[in-house]
Amino acid sequence: MGRLRTAFGLLVVIVGMVWLVGGVPAVRSGGRWALSALPYVLAVLGLLLILRAAVPRGLLVGPVVLVAGGGLWAAYNAGVFEGETADRIWPSAVIALGVALSLGVRTDPGGRDAEQPLRQYRSVLVPVDRRVVTSSVPLQNLTVGSYFGNAVIDLSGARFTEDSAPNDRLGVVYVDVTVFFGRVEIIVGPNCAVVKGNVESTRAVRFADQVVVYADVDEYLRVDSGGPRRTHRMVLNVLGLGGAVAVRSM
Repeated sequence: MGRLRTAFGLLVVIVGMVWLVGGVPAVRSGGRWALSALPYVLAVLGLLLILRAAVPRGLLVGPVVLVAGGGLWAAYNAGVFEGETADRIWPSAVIALGVALSLGVRTDPGGRDAEQPLRQYRSVLVPVDRRVVTSSVPLQNLTVGSYFGNAVIDLSGARFTEDSAPNDRLGVVYVDVTVFFGRVEIIVGPNCAVVKGNVESTRAVRFADQVVVYADVDEYLRVDSGGPRRTHRMVLNVLGLGGAVAVRSM
């Protein structure tokens, strides 16, 4: 919510500046230009989503560079970057880049302030790759969001909050994932099991073969004759549309 508020604030500031400098006609002209550019923006986003689905993540940079280079070349030959059109394109590109950078950074504070039981990470276009470390305060809740981005969160070195259970003191962390045409990967330690919470909202949830998965908490707490139970658990809730969530173990 904080990042959306920031983006909305930036948009209001931009509109106010255009209104102040050029008056109402400039605001109307900018609105018409934004509506005319919207189909191209949607086409570019759709192409990026197709590339992400068809090309492995490590090889995605090459196709994106080639497509972007070819598109810029074609636009240059068509005269898009000349005259009055260029005067609108370049400032808009700078503004879009600034918004993407401001939304794509990690949202939890750094340094000593990061030692808190609640952590939040968000990826909007810009990838996020973080290893969660807890030296003094155990981790209790984790929120991860990916909106047309890629987020990799490593929990293998984090301590979980102790949870009272029959005959045991077990570590537990609650992870809430929101994904919108993005990808989230969560890495857990070898002693951590995954307990399914609400994961029915998106079909693209994948668990690696080495990850032990339980349908609910009761199944996890039940003594299993097949082997020792994992001493830590991650309760996973997923809300998503058109994205993918993967869980793997170290």
